[in-house]
Amino acid sequence: MSEEEKKCYVLPLAPQNLVEIYKVKEEDEKFVLFVNYLESKEKLTAKHIIIYLANTNFKTTFSAIDSDLLIEYIKSDFLIDSPVLSRFIVMIIKTRHMHPLTQYEEQLLDMFSKDQLHDFVDKNIELVDELCETISSIIPFVLTTFYSNLSDENKEKEFELAETLEEISEVDVPSNCGPNIARLITDGWDGFLLVCEKLGFSKTYNKQVFNDKPSYFGKDLFFVLTQTNITNNILGMLPKGFLQTVETVPPKTSEEIEAELKAEIEAEIEANASTPE
Repeated sequence: MSEEEKKCYVLPLAPQNLVEIYKVKEEDEKFVLFVNYLESKEKLTAKHIIIYLANTNFKTTFSAIDSDLLIEYIKSDFLIDSPVLSRFIVMIIKTRHMHPLTQYEEQLLDMFSKDQLHDFVDKNIELVDELCETISSIIPFVLTTFYSNLSDENKEKEFELAETLEEISEVDVPSNCGPNIARLITDGWDGFLLVCEKLGFSKTYNKQVFNDKPSYFGKDLFFVLTQTNITNNILGMLPKGFLQTVETVPPKTSEEIEAELKAEIEAEIEANASTPE
């Protein structure tokens, strides 16, 4: 971990810190900005902290979190890269569905306790349920977009998929879920699988969330899902032989998910163990 990553910065960043951090980021693409959330919130609201981080495009972790930050992460129209927020949203989903946390997730409870998780669900249950329904809609969106990108020749070969798509429809209604849904699925595949287990196969997706707008730093959602291997993982969940024109790979195993989760949380604990300057 670099000296800059050990520092706990208050937002908005001082000009000299901003220059320093951009220089480090150019040399190290894996640089993570460690934000002193409580002090930052004395100057900025949770909403404006999300907006600020989206505009700087720094991968971010936090010294602390609260309900305001988690709500804004779900609802914001601004995309940020913060695996720790994604992980706490997964933990909220697990709490909603009475699914146990992993031993690695429990190591994060000093930042946001089990009581706070339950309190968040109780006070925001409609938002949490809408989030889960939105997550379950990723599958029909991926299948529909995958099919639409096929050549006419290959569409004829994918007759089973075509029949499945006849049962899928697109809706256009207001949504409380923003583009960080992509980050959530990328960083929290286990949360996605839990939602699929609990809610099953959705037959609708909301155009307000799932569309081809370049909301992801100039890229659309399907491009991001494909780039991060989420599309392949979803297609790999289909029955063997269902698709005729592509070879799918099996989705992540539970062991792979656990290994990724362990590495992610160990990095978070290391960041929070640093002494703020």
